[in-house]
Amino acid sequence: MAELPSCEEGVILVKSLNEFFLRSQLNLIINSEQQKEPEPEVLENPELASAMREGTKVIHRAAETSIFTKRFLKGEINTDEYGRYINSLYFVYRYMEALLEEHKDHPSVNLIYFPNELNRKETLERDLAFFYGEDRVASLTDPETMTPAVKGYVEAMKDACKINPALLVAHSYSRYLGDLSGGQILAKRLKKHILKYEENDSSWDSTEGLNFYYFNHLGNQTEFKNFYRERLNAAKVDAKTRELIVAEAVKSFELNIALFDEIQELSDAGKLIATSFKPGQHQQEQSFVNVERANSSKKSYLKWITVAVAGVAVGVTVYQRYYKQN
Repeated sequence: MAELPSCEEGVILVKSLNEFFLRSQLNLIINSEQQKEPEPEVLENPELASAMREGTKVIHRAAETSIFTKRFLKGEINTDEYGRYINSLYFVYRYMEALLEEHKDHPSVNLIYFPNELNRKETLERDLAFFYGEDRVASLTDPETMTPAVKGYVEAMKDACKINPALLVAHSYSRYLGDLSGGQILAKRLKKHILKYEENDSSWDSTEGLNFYYFNHLGNQTEFKNFYRERLNAAKVDAKTRELIVAEAVKSFELNIALFDEIQELSDAGKLIATSFKPGQHQQEQSFVNVERANSSKKSYLKWITVAVAGVAVGVTVYQRYYKQN
């Protein structure tokens, strides 16, 4: 039978085992730390706004030269085509703004989250009501009615958030800054060619049917755009994230071109939903109101003339009676 170690030898053995296990654990920790990838370095000056502007120059020109865009700028589109356009935009803004709300606490998203100043969903609902009638808005805004290009746009934004919510910055940038930069030009085209307003007419200053282009809670638009770009440039992102955001901005333009192309295809195929609005309708309604006001004023004027004449007649009668009695 083997001789058992003495108590002193047992203590030494236990210490040796403890030291062995301790060294093993330390080696595991050190190896694990060495295998970890270093944390990406946050860029001190990411210049996101400039990076997206430069990165989207080529695709931006492509968007401007699409058939639908060129027809839009020339004033050649009709009310049904424009109705389809704002109907498509409704879904884009509805889901983009919902995603911005969902991820508003993300550091990058929070920098450019201004729902009160920028949100467009409700303005598009009002414009849809103007062109299609209030009773048709519910069916037009049903998600089941989304066209393939619109679905693709919405899914792309959702997929971007799964990769990194910071990619929403790209969609916010391309949509809102585009609206602020070119919206007034488009609004003037629409007033002239779709609504058939004249610049010297009182209806020219109306925003009916064009609420989408007016940011009533914004103040000075140029100042806000500069402020927005400054916020973008202050985003705490690493080089890889900046690259992904720029790529997503390019993708947002591609998705927008797909919307334009789809509208043109639907129009060529005669598959657009007819609007209720008829060009010149507003002026006719306004003319009717003006005529009614004029008639009302005329009636009021005649009434007071009649009262005045009656008053004079009564005065004459009283005078004559008084004169005869004396």
